Amino acid sequence: MMETLYIIGTIIVGFGVVFKLLIDLGHKIEDGLVELDEKLALAIRSVVEKIPGLGESEPINPIQMAIGQLIANMSQQTQQSQMKVIQRDEKGLFVSEDS
Repeated sequence: MMETLYIIGTIIVGFGVVFKLLIDLGHKIEDGLVELDEKLALAIRSVVEKIPGLGESEPINPIQMAIGQLIANMSQQTQQSQMKVIQRDEKGLFVSEDS
């Protein structure tokens, strides 16, 4: 009976140690990914700054900006034209509005 308790205790302690090691490994991986992300961002920034014309941006042309705003406003407007019903006579021909 006592040996069984020792075995069960050892197994529980073993699982606890493995669980703790997995948590620590997860934290190390997360820290490594954050560090890798920062280094990658610095590398990309330095490459972009070295390429002529890519790192520098010229201001937007005012005419292009106005055209862009016009297109955006046109797409936002809902143009719903009212339908006009044209009357027909007994023969099925359209009747002019003058008469």
